[in-house]
Amino acid sequence: MKRYFISIVFCITTFLSFGQTNPEKELGSWYMLFGTHQVSGKLSINTGIQLRNYEVVSNYNLNLLYTGINYKIDSNILFTFNYGYLDIDKSIEFTNIKNTIEHRFWEQLSFKHKLSKIPINHRFRFEHRFLHDLTDNSIQNRIRYRLGTHIDLNQTFFIVANKEFFLNIKGETFRENRLYFGLGIKLNKQFKLQLGYLNQHINNLNLNRLQFGLYIKTDLRKRNNSN
Repeated sequence: MKRYFISIVFCITTFLSFGQTNPEKELGSWYMLFGTHQVSGKLSINTGIQLRNYEVVSNYNLNLLYTGINYKIDSNILFTFNYGYLDIDKSIEFTNIKNTIEHRFWEQLSFKHKLSKIPINHRFRFEHRFLHDLTDNSIQNRIRYRLGTHIDLNQTFFIVANKEFFLNIKGETFRENRLYFGLGIKLNKQFKLQLGYLNQHINNLNLNRLQFGLYIKTDLRKRNNSN
């Protein structure tokens, strides 16, 4: 049944992608793979891959590869330090810039609590961006804050919603914000699938994106104990 559902979604989004040329009129896509690998009670390794397109299955925008370490301060607070590598094609948005390579480092603090019975998630991130293209090298720093919720509908399905704001330290202060809604499916204890819609305001553009995310959890402690 799950295979049929995924096939139907893929066919629909493929159909929607035809005939679109303007970034603001296109229905684009983000394909994402996230991994969390538990090392100890407090430490875990996170990994991720993202492929973003201006259209659902074509017209490449960027890819992002990252990894880092999570430290669980307590049951509600998590600190993360990550490194990411990005290959960005900006030729549609900026005709004079075709390709940019970015090395990104960030520190992140995640905090969760309940408001009445509703789970609330806060994410604070400080990013350091080292950008390189054919004509220029630059360093940019920005602060990101995301407010969201994750609500279980039953043992299999859940919904996710969040709003994120970006604050640049230099230059144009508010250049991007995002609004996201998604439906998640718990396939088993290790795998979750999340399908959602993202509205992204960036560089004076209003972009609509479908998100397809696969989340994987592994416990490396079990492997160590079995050796």
